[in-house]
Amino acid sequence: MRNALMLAAFLAAGPGWAETDIFNLTAAERAAFGAEVRALLLAEPKIVDRALNRPNPAAQEIRQEIDDDLRLLQALAPEILGGRQIALFIGADCAECARAADELETISNDYQAEFILHDTRDPASAALADRLGMTDLPFYVLPGMILRGHIPAVVLPRYLD
Repeated sequence: MRNALMLAAFLAAGPGWAETDIFNLTAAERAAFGAEVRALLLAEPKIVDRALNRPNPAAQEIRQEIDDDLRLLQALAPEILGGRQIALFIGADCAECARAADELETISNDYQAEFILHDTRDPASAALADRLGMTDLPFYVLPGMILRGHIPAVVLPRYLD
């Protein structure tokens, strides 16, 4: 505890303490300061623990959003996937939708993967897309994951393996 108080006093006093600039120490001063810091950290390991394991509110908020999204996907999986491996949401005024649907059909035949097509012109499919918070088409839904936009045919099989 004595070391902690000395280090706190040294740091609080600023570079004028003992007429030593903390950024311009001699080798002997650097060694003495290092020894004090080492002794403090050995005596008070909670200082390091608090510094390394500080709660990060932004990370916690993002983790909560991810967990909420995963729970939503799991809850909606029976409606969205209906027991299939992949779902594709398409709709009107979507230049990539027809291409995405054609490619998915070809890939699903090659990989014996069943898919379901949700056309958002159908109110039930539109409601599912809305519940997912997805407004840009096309998008794919797999167990535990949403893929936004048209996924090229050379990439999509990686998600089916």
